[in-house]
Order: sequence, then structure tokens, then C-alpha cells
Amino acid sequence: MKPVLKWAGGKTSLIPQLIKHFPQSFNRYFEPFLGGGAVFLALDQAKKSVINDFNTEITNLYEIIRDEPRQLMRELDLLGEKYSEKFYYELRAAKPKLHVKKAARTLFLNKTCFNGLYRQNSRGEFNVPFGKRPRLPKIYERPQIMELSKRLKKTKLLNLDFEEVIDLAGPGDFIYCDPPYEPLSVTSSFNSYTFKGFNKKDQIRLLEASERAVARGAQVAISNSSAPFVKKLFRNWELVTIVSRRSINSKGDRRGLVEEILAKSY
Repeated sequence: MKPVLKWAGGKTSLIPQLIKHFPQSFNRYFEPFLGGGAVFLALDQAKKSVINDFNTEITNLYEIIRDEPRQLMRELDLLGEKYSEKFYYELRAAKPKLHVKKAARTLFLNKTCFNGLYRQNSRGEFNVPFGKRPRLPKIYERPQIMELSKRLKKTKLLNLDFEEVIDLAGPGDFIYCDPPYEPLSVTSSFNSYTFKGFNKKDQIRLLEASERAVARGAQVAISNSSAPFVKKLFRNWELVTIVSRRSINSKGDRRGLVEEILAKSY
């Protein structure tokens, strides 16, 4: 199943590289940084899963897909009829009160903004510009929404700080973390998926929470950049090189293959 959201740093293309390094068997699956959820969607649907995102807009969207998928699609159809650059900015500035309208706004902006980028400013406001497509792109696929709705009904969905979620894991559980990456350079910095950002202190918190989980008997794998800070931080873990394609950059010559790492506790 493909993600319903376009997501900068999404793992769809890396699934074959990642999954071969995952444990062959485990109890529950935890994903504290869900985002587009590509890895969650690629794993065995029979497994018990606990997924989480700190961004309330993202978790609200998944809750609505789970509970009111048909109403969400009706709302998306209504938004699609108004598609234009002017309407995009009107919708971006809007603050709907109903959860289903909030969810429709989130998905519609995601599919019509520049490059599917999700970014918030310091006030927690979505601030990505219009994608300038002359025609309305495909916003959703009905079978995909309905299948995801069924999947989410069997899944525990949380809206917590990642540390709280990792602390729920116990013996035999597997945790996969895909946090905002440590920048390779000052100019490549992007970690504003939420108004809080994600800094070096958060990277250290992630390591410490993961090591507590390992001490309880869980297994942990963490994706991140190949920045020297990350390699030093996880120097006691096994580090696997993963080759990804950077597809989002304002300059075309800076898009291409880049090495990242998968840090494994096992």
C-alpha cells in the first residue's frame, strides 16, 4: 500500500533496502515518527502496530481516514472544484473547526503545494507555497483510502512526543524511527515538520530513549543522515549505509543520490 501523503524524506523507494535489515520476527511494531507511513504500510498487516506523529494535523488526518473516510473524500471533492492559486492561499490561511474539514485541508494542501513539502513556521502554521500546477493533480484514490481505513482500525494511533512512545515498547517489540535528519550542512538544514523543529538535543534524547528500550528487550532501527554528529552519537550501534535519492531541492543540480545510515541496536 502506498502512502496517501506526499512526504519529503519518505521511505517508499527505500523499502527493499530497509526491510532486509529489520528483524525477521518481532511482537509489536512501533513507529514514533510516522509522517507518510511508508514503512508501516509495507510491513505485514497482521502484526500489532503502534504508530505516532507529534504533528496534530497529521494524526487528525489518519484518525479521519480511519473513522470517516467517505466524508473525507466528499470534502476533498468539494475542495477540488475550487482549485486555483488564489483558493490555495485562502485555504492555507483558513482554520477549519471540524476535524473532517481540517483533514481535507491537510491532504489537499499536501497534494497541491510545492513538491509535497510539509513545513511549519514557528507559530505552527503550514507555510509552503502553491505548486503552480495548471490542472488539479490527483488528490486521492478511493480504494487506497478505504484500505488504509481498514488497516488503521487495527492499529493504535498516538499523538505524543516520540520519547513517550518509545517508552511503551517492551521485550520482543521492534521500533523503527525515521526522525527529522541531522543536517549534513548549515545550508541543507530542514527539520521544520512541526513548529518545534528537531535539534541535536532531540537526537540525543532519541538515542537515550532507544537504549532504554533495548535494555527492556526491544530491538531498534533508526534512519538518519550520514552527518559526523550522527555517526559519533551511534558509534556503539551497527551502522548500515543506505543510498537514497534526494528529490527535493530548489536547485536541480543538488538533487541526486546521497548516502544515509540505518543505525541498528541488534
